[in-house]
Amino acid sequence: MKTTPLLLSVLALTAFAEEAKPNKALPIAATQAAEAGKPAEAPKTVQVETLTSDGKTFVLVKVIGDPQAFANFQNDVQTISQEQQQVAQVKQLAELALTTPEREARIRELETKFNRLKTDNETMAKTYGFDLTRQYVIVPTKVVVLTALTNEDYIKAKATAGFKEESILNAGDKKFLIKETVTGAAEVEAFKLQLQRIIEAKRGLQQLIDAQPRFTKEEDKKKIEDAIAKTKADVDAAGAEFKKAHGYDIPTEFNLQTAEAKLYTLLSDDEKKNLDKAADPKKDGEAKKDAPAAK
Repeated sequence: MKTTPLLLSVLALTAFAEEAKPNKALPIAATQAAEAGKPAEAPKTVQVETLTSDGKTFVLVKVIGDPQAFANFQNDVQTISQEQQQVAQVKQLAELALTTPEREARIRELETKFNRLKTDNETMAKTYGFDLTRQYVIVPTKVVVLTALTNEDYIKAKATAGFKEESILNAGDKKFLIKETVTGAAEVEAFKLQLQRIIEAKRGLQQLIDAQPRFTKEEDKKKIEDAIAKTKADVDAAGAEFKKAHGYDIPTEFNLQTAEAKLYTLLSDDEKKNLDKAADPKKDGEAKKDAPAAK
């Protein structure tokens, strides 16, 4: 499955880093750790959703369930990424400072920006299960195809038979018609690929048309005309196939908005082992039973 990576570099600020600590384990791993001196509880089977991509295992940490929430998530990720870059830049400037006053001023600036970054990172963890020290992929599971509506378009649409108010998406003072909703990770990916192929074919056709006047020799004119005719036939066939499958022509202008997505975080080897044990404690117990006794 194709996934959208959210790979952010590990936060490493030598001047203000806390003392080295073990990698944060997921809550599922934490709940399996028994406190010293307490009798072990009966093993429990834990079910979580995982995703395998490029030989790596990711675990679901958040379902982002509506367009506005996804837009907020994108904005928050962009903001905290910019804050992280600013911290790295100020840190570098502090290291390159030529005078003590300049260095001290940069260090104060660094401390302020780092504290802001730390606070926002904690907020992201509470809101989305997102932490800058981890790696993520995000998988869109629902998208909507939107076309902008003027007030006149909206009035006309509202007057038509079978009009449904839920087919209109309000975004501030703007209105959009929901042409289609595509649900399912595989379905969303296939839909995006189909759109991409058609849009690229249309772009190629337009480039051929734009280039046509530059050809003056009869032989070259014939070649470009043939190329245009073939490309146009391909575009028309792809458009007809799309309309047959989706019930409408691809709009000249449209927005493809993510309405739902799943956020997964990469598991370390130890976290994956803990997850496997939690998912199948019986198998783990049999493994211990079969292990050779220490000599």
